[in-house]
Order: sequence, then structure tokens, then C-alpha cells
Amino acid sequence: MGIDKELADICRLLKLPAELIERELAISRDDGRTDLMRAWRCRYNTLKGPTKGGVRFSASADADEVKRLGFLMTLKCALLDLPFGGAKGAVRIDPQTLTDAERRQLAMAYGELFSDTLREDNDIAAPDVATTPEDMGNLVKGLEPAHNSGSAGAVMGKPVDIGGLSIREGATGRGAVFLLQRLAEDLGIDLSSARIAVQGMGTVGLEFARNATKTGAIIVAMSDSSGAVLNADGLDIEQLSQQKATGRLNYNNDCDAILKVDADILCLAATSDVIDASNAGGLSCRMIVEIANAAISVNADEVLSKNGIIVGPDILFNSGGVAASHLEWLAYRKGGKDKLGDIEAMWKDRLSAAAGSVSSTIHECDGNWRNAALLYALRDLNAVAIGQGLFEN
Repeated sequence: MGIDKELADICRLLKLPAELIERELAISRDDGRTDLMRAWRCRYNTLKGPTKGGVRFSASADADEVKRLGFLMTLKCALLDLPFGGAKGAVRIDPQTLTDAERRQLAMAYGELFSDTLREDNDIAAPDVATTPEDMGNLVKGLEPAHNSGSAGAVMGKPVDIGGLSIREGATGRGAVFLLQRLAEDLGIDLSSARIAVQGMGTVGLEFARNATKTGAIIVAMSDSSGAVLNADGLDIEQLSQQKATGRLNYNNDCDAILKVDADILCLAATSDVIDASNAGGLSCRMIVEIANAAISVNADEVLSKNGIIVGPDILFNSGGVAASHLEWLAYRKGGKDKLGDIEAMWKDRLSAAAGSVSSTIHECDGNWRNAALLYALRDLNAVAIGQGLFEN
């Protein structure tokens, strides 16, 4: 995408994060050992207000990943016109190695370790890869010694009984389906008859699949890191979910088979950098829905464009979660969810407005949806910077 000269300053400003904090976190293992692990919090940009971003537990987490994801969250919040800058947090740990007690301790320790930055008016945490509402509840407990009752305002995606909103559950997957329906005519995709392959059988992937089938779509394949399940006649998502949860899922293909499935839509709901220049040419889909952050590498976009594959970019199609988190933050600040009105309608309106913003910009970007989303977000941030006197108009 050719960046307008008017956006050169904002692009330069966004090259570096406002703040990257890297610390050592300690927990006591059940066998009595003290285990040290690296933890991060990146507040990428504060132009629009307090930063907002998830916390992930991942064995591959590093500073570069946290910065990249904080940058993407900055763009996402701008695209949705939310009063947030972008942030991201992580702990380098394989969550599968944690017992329930160790996991509780880890979430609390993260809150305590970053209590100097996590505040409702400064930096707001939320669930991310391998973290749950229960983890967010424990993170609040870790913040309480520093912030007392104000701790709940610094963490979104909490359990409902401590201030979370029910709309937050599954909001990322549901939001992607809602956006596909909202943009169906512009995309040339009829979701009600679409054949879909989904990479990722975590919360997001399964929720996307469930909601897509409600529209009439057929899920012909799903995969995770253990393998893939393919059925040209359509998968029973509830049965698949139960079998996976109980360890009884019978995979009939290797995990890479999902990328070769002949489908209308390939939904990427697993990890980053799944599609790159080496495999982009072998896809057999009409559209990719990028729910996982940065699931498509930069070097793959040109290949996909040449092959006529539409890309539904991450900063739009995984925005259902942050839109729901914003409503939870508003509910906290206003004194309860009953002060908001129709929460579902507010959530849909926010996503619809973002979809409309990208759709109205697409003609400037030769039909490239990622470029249109980026262009709109950058213009929003640029306007804010001008309004604050950072740049000349």
C-alpha cells in the first residue's frame, strides 16, 4: 500500500512502542521449586487514551512478538474508534505444564508485577492466547494490594460474577461471523451456502464454527496442532468439541491438510505467521478470514492478491473481543452494566461501523481489504495526533 505523504509522520511515530517493560516473574511450583520466567507488558501507543491489550501465556513469547501485537492492537482500536491505545502482555511459559494452583499463582503474580502500569486510566489487560476469564479474575486479585477496589477496572474479560459481561464470552469468533454477514455483498461471499475450513479448535475457532453453521454454512474441516478432521458433508461442531475436550477426537489427516482444503472460506484462528510466501500459492479457497493476529505474513499478501484470494484482515475480523471489552470497561466506569442499555446492539453497532469504514475506503486500495483497514486506522490516528498538536495540519 502506498502511504499518503500526509501519513508519513504517523507512520514514523508508530515505528516504536511508547513503553516496553520486561521483567522476571517468580512462582512456587507444587514440588517446592521456585520457577523464574520472563514477562512483558508493552504499551504501544497512547494517542487515543489508556492502552488496552491481552495477556498471553506462551512458550514462544518474546519481546518482538509483544511489540508487534501491541502495534496491531493500536490499529484495531483506531479502526473501531475506541478510546484506547494498543497494548499487549505475555509470560513465557508452556501453560500445559501448570497445575491449577500454579496457574492461579501465575496470574496473580503477573498482576502484582505490573501493578505500576495496570490501571483503568492507564493500561487495561484482557484474555488472550491460553488465558481465560478465571485467569483475569486472579490477575485482579494480584492487583488488589496496590489498587484495592479499583483493580477490576484495569482488567477486562473477567468472570461475570466479578464484573465481566456475558457478551465477552466467545465475542471474537461471533464477531467474525457477524462481520462476514455484514459485508457479504461487498465481499461477494454468501455465508449461508459457504463451505468453510477452520484452523484452530480453541475457544475462538469453535465459536466461529458454531456461529457460522447457524447461518447455514458447512464446516468441512477443522484442525489443531495434533491434526485435522475433514468431512466433505460437514462436521458436527458440538460432537467435535466434546470429543476434543475428552481426548477422544479421531484425526483423519495431518494438521497441514487444512491449508489445502477446497473451501469458500479458510478461517485462521490459531497462531501467527501460518501463511507465508512458501505456502500461499497452494491454497484452494476464495477468502481467508484472519482471526488470529498476524496469521498471514507480510510476504504472503502479494501472492494471495495475485491469486485472487480475498483477505479479511485481523484488525477488523478479530475485533469482536476488544469491542466487548470496551463495553465491560464502560460498565465499570458507569457503575454497572444496567447503565449501558442494549449491550448486544451496542456491540453490533461498533462492529458495523468499523465494517462500514473499511468498505468506504476499499475503492482507494484496489479492492485490498487489509490495505483499506490500515489506511482508515492510520488516518484516524493521524487526525488525533494533529488535534493534539503533534503534527501540523
